Amino acid sequence: MPEGAIKFLLLYSFCVLLSACSSTKYFTSKDQYVPEIIESYLEKGIIENDDFLAKGIQADTINYCPVPSEPYWVIPSEGLAENLNIQDSNNNVSIEFFNGKLYLAFRTGPTHFASSKTGVYVISSRDGISWEEELSLFLGRDVREPFLIEIENELHFYCFTAGTQLTSFQPNKINHYKLDKNGKWEGPEEILTEGEVHWSLKERFGKIYMTSYKGSHYQLEGASEVDLYFKYTENGKDFEPDKQKSIVYKGGVSECAFEFDYEGNLWAVTRLEDGDESGFGSHVIFADKQDIYDWEFPEIADDRSFMSPKLFNHNNEIYLIARRQLGRKPFGRVARNRSMKWQRLGNWIPYSLSAKTTALFKINKEQRKVEWLMDLPGAGDTAFPSIQQLDQHRFLIANYSSPTQRRKKRTWLSGQLGKTGIYLQIIDFQPCD
Repeated sequence: MPEGAIKFLLLYSFCVLLSACSSTKYFTSKDQYVPEIIESYLEKGIIENDDFLAKGIQADTINYCPVPSEPYWVIPSEGLAENLNIQDSNNNVSIEFFNGKLYLAFRTGPTHFASSKTGVYVISSRDGISWEEELSLFLGRDVREPFLIEIENELHFYCFTAGTQLTSFQPNKINHYKLDKNGKWEGPEEILTEGEVHWSLKERFGKIYMTSYKGSHYQLEGASEVDLYFKYTENGKDFEPDKQKSIVYKGGVSECAFEFDYEGNLWAVTRLEDGDESGFGSHVIFADKQDIYDWEFPEIADDRSFMSPKLFNHNNEIYLIARRQLGRKPFGRVARNRSMKWQRLGNWIPYSLSAKTTALFKINKEQRKVEWLMDLPGAGDTAFPSIQQLDQHRFLIANYSSPTQRRKKRTWLSGQLGKTGIYLQIIDFQPCD
């Protein structure tokens, strides 16, 4: 949330807060399809890292359409361990399969904003229904961006601590933990540089790649000075650049999703929230397989902002899951000849006061543009997807949202002040009719 505008928005939204309460009855599931699929894959023992590119799968000529399942709400639910301190706001979710279990990490707190009461849990399940506690981090300050990934037969977990001021974004160093195959957690140890925030990590072609960012994120005045990094690691602890080219962009980009096509070329989508000479919104990026650190950025950004973006590959098509604005005007609505301060205020405030959902998009490779396909479950405060590939055509998605059964036009800000829950969903790519 932009710190320059948040105080005004909170005062404006006091009455919204009073009406934003939602009963937990709206976070319920009747369809058992998702846990049945999870349990089936766990029993088969065929869950691995989602690195299907390295297995040599080739694209076929069938035209596939995505078919999403109904959401299965995990948080809150009756299957959680009783000792968990589940609060009103549950978000920032990550999933990973490891050693016969599905692991899920998430943030919980009074609201979406920083608080001394905020914490992060890692929980696990063997059937997708009953969940037990693995790790809890309540450190008297904000904790964000949990991320799980398997590296060399160990489960690695990352998050960062921040401040307690509701109006500030204050990332410290990243805390790194790992769980060995015997079930023992080790850590934390601090990695990366002070203030650097990780976003996406993936194993592709035998390497673990990561995007991260550092700089003047949510600064109201002056030029954007955020560095976007692309690095790799072999051990999950030490992240290094190839050819000393870890900084792939300088400007207003923070979160950045990436994926590879079957030929080894890299595709990426950015969250250009702070703005720069290319505008406000998002970029679609391409890097040839001959040098995946030479990122090609468009001169003019897409004025839609795909926040909390994550990419995945199905049949050599690149898909995006991200937040979608339901308002009639785009994120980058303010004239470019205004000062950066007024562009930020004029873009940030209306965006926070408009309705949101989570959506599935597809990258048009020829035009290097994002094309909307369908909306996924999401209302109010929503969209922090985590994606695990189950087989050649099925993907398990974890995400969070305000209740989707009512008030679907709830603003993003009112959602951030109200209750949110976490759900799982299957996206199955089937031949189109």
